[in-house]
Amino acid sequence: MSARDPWTTIRAMRIMHVGKYYPPYRGGMETALQALAEGQAAAGAAVSVVVAGGGSEDVREVLGGEGGGSVVLLRAGVAGTIQSQPLTLGLPALLRREIAGWRPDIVHLHLPNPLAAAAWLALAALPGHDLPPLAVWYHADITRQRLGRRLVSPLLQGCLRRATGIAVASGALRDGSPVLASHRDRVAVLPFGLPLQPWSEVEPRRDGPFLFVGRLVPYKGGDVLLRALARVPGAELVLVGEGPCGPGWAALVDELGLGGRVRFAGTLDETGIAARLGEARALVLPSVDESEAFGLVQLEAMAAGVPVVATDLPTGVPEVGIPGETGLLVSPGDVDGLAAALARLHGDAALRRRLGEAGRRRFRERFTREKMIERTLAWYGTLQHGGATSP
Repeated sequence: MSARDPWTTIRAMRIMHVGKYYPPYRGGMETALQALAEGQAAAGAAVSVVVAGGGSEDVREVLGGEGGGSVVLLRAGVAGTIQSQPLTLGLPALLRREIAGWRPDIVHLHLPNPLAAAAWLALAALPGHDLPPLAVWYHADITRQRLGRRLVSPLLQGCLRRATGIAVASGALRDGSPVLASHRDRVAVLPFGLPLQPWSEVEPRRDGPFLFVGRLVPYKGGDVLLRALARVPGAELVLVGEGPCGPGWAALVDELGLGGRVRFAGTLDETGIAARLGEARALVLPSVDESEAFGLVQLEAMAAGVPVVATDLPTGVPEVGIPGETGLLVSPGDVDGLAAALARLHGDAALRRRLGEAGRRRFRERFTREKMIERTLAWYGTLQHGGATSP
């Protein structure tokens, strides 16, 4: 495959992704993995995906993706979970069988995923075992589990050293991650992308409640958002998602007297989220620390023509939009600053329309699934020809 023309022999490529979970499990890593796998299949590649499943038995299925092509998905049996890590204890033997049977041209490993990293290192240690080139997509640093970070660091570093190439979604992660510090000259920046559907079908009204979409966990900053909302008379909010902070945030709603202005919608699929975006005044991403590495939900909002209020984290979050052009940016944890941004958008329909339309244009120019696939396949081409940086 030529690095300049990644489509030349794509129909001959066999790509194996190894991830943590796969949709309908919703998370940033899972959304990106699905977009990559289904986009590559639609482009004509043979694609398989190995992830953790929801039960003790291995389950194989064939998924038809939007735009054509199919993905062979293997959900490996799990023995349980520890700190959100699925215990796929049979993964080394499973990967060995899959690689021998599938014969991929490249294996694309999505990290951080300690057991998958350990499984690859175990395979690499087998004498006489010829493995395909390893591409690593490094999604985020482990920031909230200090003990876990120290324990898994040797596994991550071992995989990164053995990788033919490493990709990240933002320059901030490439330049700021201590994990990547010794590998920086081999790191390619490949921004995420999403399919047009169902987001492009949204006809945004931009006159309803503000919208939060994500897991209800501490780093998402829902408590900051609720306190800011309390300072904007008449503003309403819908929170989509579930998580351990749900009861506490519901209690805070009562404490702040927001009972008539805040609704918890629970978990919704993409169609449901698109419908909520169609009504939303703006999407709010109030995350408070580096656990928010990119904020893919921003792309969903921009694709739908909805303005975004995000936090100025030292991650890829502020690289997605353009402050003042596609949305507004505030300091993490700044209740007053977030309240001011909400108030500004709440009362200015023309501003909401201008930001939303600019965001939709930026999404189509930079963040579509097709553009991500083109960049990724070109990167594969550099790896196959001995390079390891951006195509």
